[in-house]
Amino acid sequence: MSKYILIVCLCVLSIISANAQFKLGIQFSPTLSTNRIEASSDSLNLDTDGTGLRMALGPIIDYQIKDNYYFSSGLLFVSKRVGIESTRVDGDGLPNRETYSLQYLQVPLSLKLLTNEVSLDKKFYFQLGTTLEFAIDEKSKGDTNFLIDDFAFFDSSLLLGFGLEFRLGVNTTLFGGFSYHRGLANVVGEQAALDTEIKMKNDYLSLDMGIKF
Repeated sequence: MSKYILIVCLCVLSIISANAQFKLGIQFSPTLSTNRIEASSDSLNLDTDGTGLRMALGPIIDYQIKDNYYFSSGLLFVSKRVGIESTRVDGDGLPNRETYSLQYLQVPLSLKLLTNEVSLDKKFYFQLGTTLEFAIDEKSKGDTNFLIDDFAFFDSSLLLGFGLEFRLGVNTTLFGGFSYHRGLANVVGEQAALDTEIKMKNDYLSLDMGIKF
């Protein structure tokens, strides 16, 4: 279902960009996904369990505000990993590890600043903003997951990025860079009955690659 949504949005953005100062593109981003946990239980120690390789993919659009200033947005399919390690405070038993796979449709809202040309047809860019993310799927990996019953529908993150744009022609630009997404919202919807509330926020670091035309 998500790939059909992305195709429809790409067609809509293509029509819009033909009639305004827009640059339309496609972005692909391998990501390292992790999470932060806040909880103070008298019976369990809760901690993050590792990092996973995931990805983000979808159409993007840059709207020119003035020279070298752009409002950047899009619609990306984003996959995230949540890992939890729980151990008993009294030290009895082995650690229990839980893993969940989450999928979102993400709308980035950011300001992109470009430098003047640092060499022929090459510019650095810096990006600052936030994201709005809407859950479309969640899966529990394994049979030992019991702490989280359901995840929240909405997520959001702080977006910081930088990279390089390389113009191939009048209307075609390649870009590559890195971005850091630091979760702002608690993604736990419903949890098991514990003596503490589990607060969890998703983070990921991405390698951003794409083309604009």
